[in-house]
Formats: sequence, C-alpha cells, structure tokens
Amino acid sequence: MKFVCLTLLAIALFLSQEAVAFNIAVVAPKVGNAERFGNELIEGAQIAVDMINEDGGLLGDKLNLIAVDDRCEDAFSVSTAQMIALNSSKEDKVDLVIGPYCDSKFEEVTSIYEQNRIIRITPMPLNEKQNSIVSKGLMKIGGLISNQAKVFVDYYQRKFIGKNVAFVYDSSIPKTTETAFETQVLFNLKSLYGLKLFDLSAYDKKYNELVDEILLSAQVVYVLAAAEPTAIIVQKIQEESSDTAIFVDAYMATGHIFRELGNFVEGIYFLSYKNIKDEPSFTEKLVELRIKGKEPKGLGVYGYAAVNLWAQLVRDANSVDFDLIDKQKNKNEYEMPWGMTRFENGIASKTGEYSLYQIKNGEYTQAD
Repeated sequence: MKFVCLTLLAIALFLSQEAVAFNIAVVAPKVGNAERFGNELIEGAQIAVDMINEDGGLLGDKLNLIAVDDRCEDAFSVSTAQMIALNSSKEDKVDLVIGPYCDSKFEEVTSIYEQNRIIRITPMPLNEKQNSIVSKGLMKIGGLISNQAKVFVDYYQRKFIGKNVAFVYDSSIPKTTETAFETQVLFNLKSLYGLKLFDLSAYDKKYNELVDEILLSAQVVYVLAAAEPTAIIVQKIQEESSDTAIFVDAYMATGHIFRELGNFVEGIYFLSYKNIKDEPSFTEKLVELRIKGKEPKGLGVYGYAAVNLWAQLVRDANSVDFDLIDKQKNKNEYEMPWGMTRFENGIASKTGEYSLYQIKNGEYTQAD
C-alpha cells in the first residue's frame, strides 16, 4: 500500500508540472522529525534551478524541480527509487536525483539508480562503507559522518580537557558506531583519558538506568542516536545535572529535540555542517543571491551545490547523457561553495566540513 500511495503521489507531481526537457528530483522528508532539513535541501535546490532558468536554462532548456517526500522510511526510500526509475518518457524522465536525505538503504538505492542510468548526487555525510561504494553516475559531496569525531575531540581538548566523557551510540545504526569508535581512536592517539562508550541498544529503553550510569562519573555527554531517544536522554540528564555539557548530531536529533525539550535545549551543543556564508569562495555568489532575494539556508547550500555541480557537468559534456556525464565527472575541477573540487570514483576531494554550534538564549550560535 505504501508503494502504491507514493507512486500515485509522485505521478501526480510529475503530471502537474509543465513539460520541460530536464527534471531534477530531490528525495527528502517534507513531514516528520527531519522535515526542517528536508525542506532546506529542497529550497536550496529550487534556488539553483530558478537562477539557471532565469539565465536561459541549461543547453537552451528549462529545468523542473520535483520534491519527493520519502518520509525517511526504509520502504519509501527503495520504492521512491523504483518509481523514479519507471518514468522513462521524455516529459517525465528524471535526469538528476539529489538524495535521499536518509541513507539506511544506501546500497539498494544506489543499485537501482545505476541500473536505470540516472545521475545521483548525495548531499548528506556517509559512513565509511557507504562512502567506499563505487557506482556509475554517483557523486558524494557530503563527506564522512565520522569527521564529526575530530570536531568534537578538538573542542574537548580546548574546553573540557580532563573531564570524563560518556559517548552514547546505537549499535543498530552503523554510522553511530563508526563515529563512537573513531572518537575512541582519537582519544587514544592524543593520549586523552576518561572516555566511556555506552551502547544504547543494550539498555532496551531503560533510559533512567543509562542516565544514572552516565552521571556517576561523566561531566561531558555525547549522544549520537535517533531523535526520540536523544530527546529523552538529554532531558533526563538536564533534569538531574544542569552542569553537564551535552553534544548531539543536528541531523539525527532533528527538530524533534526542540519540540520535545523546550527550555531544556538551552546550552546544548550541535554538530552539523559548517555555515558556508563565511567561505571566501562563496562570498561573491552569496552577495549575488542576496541581491536577488535568494539565500540557501542550512542544508540548502548542499541542494544548491548539487544542482549547480550537475549543471556544470552537463555544460562540459554538452549533454545530459548518463555515460557522458559519468565520464566527465573525473576530468575537471568543479566549483563548489567550499572550494574547487575533483572527483575520483564519485568521492569529492573537498567537501563541506562539520562545525560546532550551541543554543544560547534560545539562539543557534557558533560555539566559541
């Protein structure tokens, strides 16, 4: 039933659009815990599409953006890819897929797009296994999720050196395990002490027991888990020890943590992509966008970057042909908001970086 509903919705979206030469699909959640980030991604891609269309289009034709909501559900991720692959007529064929935002079915989705010769750009950070997958037509611009371990450890050394750290991860989610153990490796390399790992899945939702164990010795807590357990754990820690420094991943905690925690969100640290607005390589373009009343926010920069990367490839190949673009991606450097970038086996030589933010007086600010 889910497949049928999604397919009918998507077909309605396709048919409601004006027939154009090139279709771009952004697969991202438009409702649910991650809707804020999904909508940012979609809005950023739309800005790039609008700018290209205002300048006469691509190879003389207009672009059309289609937002497909997969709700970050595994079944929808796969059925969305299958549905997009079925649209083969000139009017409905998708020439570029951006996403999906949620990547738990990364290998299956990758196979579907490659088999059906659809170019795909992934804007979200991946784990090591996902990043190592080589697939024709696939480009990865989001980097590695484990890179946040370095940002956390560097900040810990500057601000919390000597304090004990509790790292809560969920072994049922591979990328959280990878980041937890990458943090452990960095602690060992830097001869730091006081890090203890807690596997959330071993506690069977006994959050009080987990929090009690954490607070026996830890003054710093890093929670890398799904949105709901993250919110529960953070609130319980805040209720029992307001002096504990708490770190979470912005994309896993999502907007859920703000809705659930209220005032308890004050002081929490968020690891997320670095704000690109201060990047020298993007300053001139950002001024141009602002003059026109357009500015990609948050993950919108990655949606914007994905559309423009593909447009550069199309111009250089003088075609939207799958094979020509796949070959073209390895030939040149390409301009991205964070600097000139090359691709090898679909992996970018330079990606957006993680940074650290903190809620202060209710505002999302750069951590000092």
